[in-house]
Amino acid sequence: MEKTNKEIIKKYNGKVEITFYPNSHRYKLAGRKNYLISVTGATGMKDKSRHLMIWASRLCKSFLYDYLEKIKSDSISINELYPVIDEAVVRYDAERDEAATFGDMVHDWIESFSRAKVERKKEPEIPDDAPIEVIKGITAFLDWYNKNKVKFIKSEELIYSMEHEYVGKLDAIATVNGKHTLLDYKTGKGVYTEAYYQEAGYKNAYEEEYKEKIDQQLIIHIDKETGKFEVIERTESDYEKDLPVFLALLKVKRREKELNKWSK
Repeated sequence: MEKTNKEIIKKYNGKVEITFYPNSHRYKLAGRKNYLISVTGATGMKDKSRHLMIWASRLCKSFLYDYLEKIKSDSISINELYPVIDEAVVRYDAERDEAATFGDMVHDWIESFSRAKVERKKEPEIPDDAPIEVIKGITAFLDWYNKNKVKFIKSEELIYSMEHEYVGKLDAIATVNGKHTLLDYKTGKGVYTEAYYQEAGYKNAYEEEYKEKIDQQLIIHIDKETGKFEVIERTESDYEKDLPVFLALLKVKRREKELNKWSK
């Protein structure tokens, strides 16, 4: 039998022991049977299907319109249209996968850059063969970094809330222009409101363990298709409104797990 891959992580000055399972990307608290709920697991309870449905239907429409423009001067049978329709309705799969690849490449590079700064190692090179969308995203991030006074303190930090019993991994903690800052990198087409609730969860757990006040939360957003760059600031007032929503989503996730357990 293959040995389970796992990593032991100590938190709260060694008082808390968490086991991380890289293969499934899940966490367990020492002595507990069930997996911990993650920040993204909790915020995943927020429905965002409407935005995805609109995006998918527009892709289908665009694909069919483009095809009709190509064949409008040719005669074509109904039977020949069936495969085209089949392809159109799943067009979002190909578009999503390609865009996700670009986004992952940008996100991974920025994480490597942040980690190198924390560990005082050489910065990663920008791959010469990277797609133009990836190069645009990385270049935009570096432009922001060079225009601001940024000092990375922590990168890919595991956080855990003893009070609310959830876990997560924040992107980075840094001082940005003198402010103690929580950074979250987003490389999607847009920034959904669940990102705000995620940041609230990260901030709450980080402050709980380290007793350090986070002055500001910044979402570094890079469009995975165009490379467009923007910084979204979340204030303390935003946090006070976002945290109760995050904790409510956490309760929903916890209850859903209980109900699914008993329904099986």
